[in-house]
Amino acid sequence: MDNKAKILQFLQGELNEEDQIRFLDWVYSCPENQKEYFQQKDIWDSYKMQSEKGIVNVKREWRTLSNRLDIFKNTNTITLNKNIGFWMKIAAIIVVVFGLGWSSNLVSDFLIVQDDIVHKLEVPKGQRSKLELADGTEVWLNSDSKLDFSINNENKERVVNLEGEAFFHVARNVEKPFIVKVKGQELKVLGTSFNVRSYKDEESVYTTLEEGSIEVSVGGRKIILEPNQQLIFNRLSNRLSRKAVETNYYTVWRDGRYVFDNESFSDVMRMVERWYDVKFIYPDEFFKEMHFSGVIKRTKPIEHVLTLINHTTPIRFEIKGDTVSIIPE
Repeated sequence: MDNKAKILQFLQGELNEEDQIRFLDWVYSCPENQKEYFQQKDIWDSYKMQSEKGIVNVKREWRTLSNRLDIFKNTNTITLNKNIGFWMKIAAIIVVVFGLGWSSNLVSDFLIVQDDIVHKLEVPKGQRSKLELADGTEVWLNSDSKLDFSINNENKERVVNLEGEAFFHVARNVEKPFIVKVKGQELKVLGTSFNVRSYKDEESVYTTLEEGSIEVSVGGRKIILEPNQQLIFNRLSNRLSRKAVETNYYTVWRDGRYVFDNESFSDVMRMVERWYDVKFIYPDEFFKEMHFSGVIKRTKPIEHVLTLINHTTPIRFEIKGDTVSIIPE
């Protein structure tokens, strides 16, 4: 089977668990395979979004465009000589990378620590990913985020460590609570849906509950969150605050949109940097007191975002590679 057919089978969800593992092993065996896979997946994702709207036949159009661009080269499939027993242990956690418009450029590592297998997932800037754990828990990872977890089935708790932003839809299991650890706090749930934002370059951790309940442990204190509530923990001052929110504002990033309500210019730019994998240069003092509200769609080019800013504050911008300079007019 050539690479083209193999990738198509994976994108269509036709591979069983063992074949998925072999396929991902092939993808990450060398940079060339990664490049080929993600080039083709970008095309697939683009047509997938249109297909869901009833506009195109995704499979037919994908084949047409991929052949036209001559993306698929005659390359030899590289099979890594792995220990089968090791991979069967890893298969205890089912990691499924979904399409649906997501460029899931997932970097993964496997470590064995005291007889536990620790799975580490990293989503780089400019990407998002969705995965499903063996217990049925669904996890959406936003740009520039990292997640790691053990797959020892004998553990009494399901524990994950997060850096960045993720939305969790936790499968209920009263005998095994689900624990999310972020820097400075710990969240304990049985079965619920919630969003956590904990980036290392931000002062605060934001926990937003959509449904169910969460017990948050921080600084020796325990707080119970109810649906449509958000807990904000400032790591510098150790200050806690809780408020009622419209949860959709904080979870809609999964659908490729970012809603910001009276947010500082620096916070908006930090988010845009992650989504577009760019670096902004601008005069801090000029924008220091400015706040913005609006909606940014991920499908729009970065020039569109800058144009929205220009509606409020006259600016001009220069783009050189992955660096964007913003100059007030």
